[in-house]
Amino acid sequence: MYCTSTQLKLLSEQELISYERQGNLKLPRPYRDFMKTYGDGTYSGVICINLPDFHILNNYSQYDFWQYETAPITQEQIEECVVIGNSIDGDYIAIHRTLNGYILLPRHSDMIEFFPYSNEPFLSTICKIGYALYDEALDNYFEPTGAKHLFLKYYQHNLHGLSKRFKAAFQYDYLIENEYICKVFLYRMGGYVRFNYAYSTEVTIFYNEYGFEYYQEIKKYLNENGCK
Repeated sequence: MYCTSTQLKLLSEQELISYERQGNLKLPRPYRDFMKTYGDGTYSGVICINLPDFHILNNYSQYDFWQYETAPITQEQIEECVVIGNSIDGDYIAIHRTLNGYILLPRHSDMIEFFPYSNEPFLSTICKIGYALYDEALDNYFEPTGAKHLFLKYYQHNLHGLSKRFKAAFQYDYLIENEYICKVFLYRMGGYVRFNYAYSTEVTIFYNEYGFEYYQEIKKYLNENGCK
C-alpha cells in the first residue's frame, strides 16, 4: 500500500484499551493493528477509517432505514453499534460487541451486510466492503488524516495535456490515472495533485505542513500553466 504522508496519527495500545473500556467491547485485532501502524485516514479516496465512534448511530434505531428479518443485528441494537469507518457517500462500517464481524450499513440500500472477522489484514476486508459498495476494486493508497488542500480552476482547454506536462516536470512516487481522473502522488509534499478529467477544469493540490515548501513550488507551476 502506498501511504501519501509521513504524518501518521497512530493509536497506542493504551488508547485502544481505553476505547474498548468505553464501549464495553473488544476491538477486532486487524483493526487494532491497522490503527497502531497507520492511524485514521482515508483509503483509496472513498473509505474513511476512523477512531471508534459510540454515538453516531444512537438515533438510527428510531427509523426504518434497513430490513432486519435476515440482518445480523436487530433494530434496537443499531444504537449499540460502534462505527469505525464510513464511505464518502454516507455508508457506515460498524461493529457490535455480540458479533464476530463487521457490519455494513449502506445508505442506498435497506439490506445490511456482514463481513465475518478473519485473520486477513484489515485492508483486505476494507477492499471487500469497497467492492460491495462500488462494484470495482479500490486503488491501493492511504491518506492519513490532516492533509490540507487547495482547489484550482484550469482556464485552458486540454487538462490531459497539462497533466502530461506536470508528470514530466516533477518526479512522482505513485500514479493513478484513468479516463476520469489523474492523481500524481508526491511523497515530498505529503500528498498529490488531482487532475479531474471528468470535469475538465478542476485541479486540486493535497499536501501536508511538512511539504509546504514543495507545495508552493507545485502551486507556482500550476498557476503559470493556466490554473487559478
